[in-house]
Amino acid sequence: MKTRLFIWLSLVALLAIALTAPGAAANATTMTAQAAPELLRRCANDYSQEEIDAMLANGEDGYEPDDCALLAPTLTGPMLRNFCQLDDEDWVKFTARANTIYQIRAAAPSNYPTEPRLDLIDDGNVVAQNDQYFGNDAEIWWWNIGAERTVYVRVTELRGRADCGNSEYTLSLKAFKDKP
Repeated sequence: MKTRLFIWLSLVALLAIALTAPGAAANATTMTAQAAPELLRRCANDYSQEEIDAMLANGEDGYEPDDCALLAPTLTGPMLRNFCQLDDEDWVKFTARANTIYQIRAAAPSNYPTEPRLDLIDDGNVVAQNDQYFGNDAEIWWWNIGAERTVYVRVTELRGRADCGNSEYTLSLKAFKDKP
């Protein structure tokens, strides 16, 4: 009799644990999402200093947030960049002068698995993509035969890798004036 009662109480206890666990897990997930809003990305220029500090503490590069054209910093010289979250996009912009040839390059250290992909965007349209890889480096050569204007470069990781300490690359821009 004691054995049956013990087994029955054990089954009731296991059933109670099984029924409450999914709710507890859901609450834990909700609380985690609410407790870490600084990790949520948005295409808005209203990031607080605390959110930016949290990104830097996470190991992200000093250009974050830069996940859309609105947040794109100006590419003026070599920039050391990083992919720190899945589906990370790094955006930059530059002023393209008329009759100028541009070389846009994303170069990863040879011992890193990073494979950058470049898209050159003009007036909301992709006008060039890298179609060359040299090791893990990507390049676009583009000739601006139009008027001076601002164009954007979107850099993504080809295989979707995101590892702050192991997914860096250097983004650079060179301009060559076309001779009349």
